[in-house]
Amino acid sequence: MPLIALEEHYAWDPASSGNVVAGWLKTHNQLGYDRLYDRGPLRLEQMDAGGIDFQILSLFDPGVQDETDVGRAVDLARRANDDLADTVRATPNRFGGFATLATQDPASAAVELGRAVTDLGLVGALINGHSQGRYLDDPAYEPLFARAEALRAPIYLHPTTPHPAVMDAWFAPYVDDGMHLASWGFAAEAGTHVLRLIYSGLFDKFPGLQLIIGHLGEMLPFAAYRIDRYYGLGGEGRSSRGLQHLPSEYLRRNVHVTTSGNFCAPAFACTLEVMGADRVMYSVDYPMDDNQTGAEFMASYPMDDDTYRKVSSENAVRLFGDRIPAHIGA
Repeated sequence: MPLIALEEHYAWDPASSGNVVAGWLKTHNQLGYDRLYDRGPLRLEQMDAGGIDFQILSLFDPGVQDETDVGRAVDLARRANDDLADTVRATPNRFGGFATLATQDPASAAVELGRAVTDLGLVGALINGHSQGRYLDDPAYEPLFARAEALRAPIYLHPTTPHPAVMDAWFAPYVDDGMHLASWGFAAEAGTHVLRLIYSGLFDKFPGLQLIIGHLGEMLPFAAYRIDRYYGLGGEGRSSRGLQHLPSEYLRRNVHVTTSGNFCAPAFACTLEVMGADRVMYSVDYPMDDNQTGAEFMASYPMDDDTYRKVSSENAVRLFGDRIPAHIGA
């Protein structure tokens, strides 16, 4: 039974030059650093060890989104996508790719998404949260989402460091403990970003748009009941935006979640129950997490064969269509 992983990262200079995490790995964990920069034998060896048939690669957070020179960010995104497409063409039976986008320039990001999917054969795009404090519910991004919907190109919304104001208000005393990172801050940031998109009415405007989020849903499945119950109660009892559905319905219609880096049985059970098996997909979050750990989790979790097939590969094949090699979906 095939296994597809789709939140799997790599670093590429010059975009990743100076990356704090990559720098820490180089000093403290040379093997982790090597895995991050490798898109060849070492990565394939690790995929084989974890039973992964196909891996969708994405440029390591924050990609090009921290670049303050907008023109340089646009150029770096284009070069990164050309480079990733070369990797995919060299090993098309094992690798796919998410485009990186310079969301500093929404119009250019929409154009680059079209080029990356149509001309380069990438499967969609991965966006690392807000771009220097600007969130994707800004109306300027509507052409990007219109393009994604038209292309049937999913957008993976990946966490990033929380907004500077949130960093100051919530996390400043605990930065040394990493509270703002993967333990809590990433999920709080990404989950809130998804709710902003839902509350903005984005999915009423673009009902075919498909979003992917990691880490078993960035806490949203656990909170879905209360989100629905209290939606619209901030003013006079109902929202002026008048969404067509309750927030959790958009989660189940427009959002897929992956297991990336959250191999916790109770959390997985909650996610399956709330989202349904058709909306959950396997991922590892390599190389920050280990392929074999993910494989052991999948093998040990007590799910029926139908659910396993959906999570392991069928949902990804359905979502990405012929952008996944035919032999994987066979």
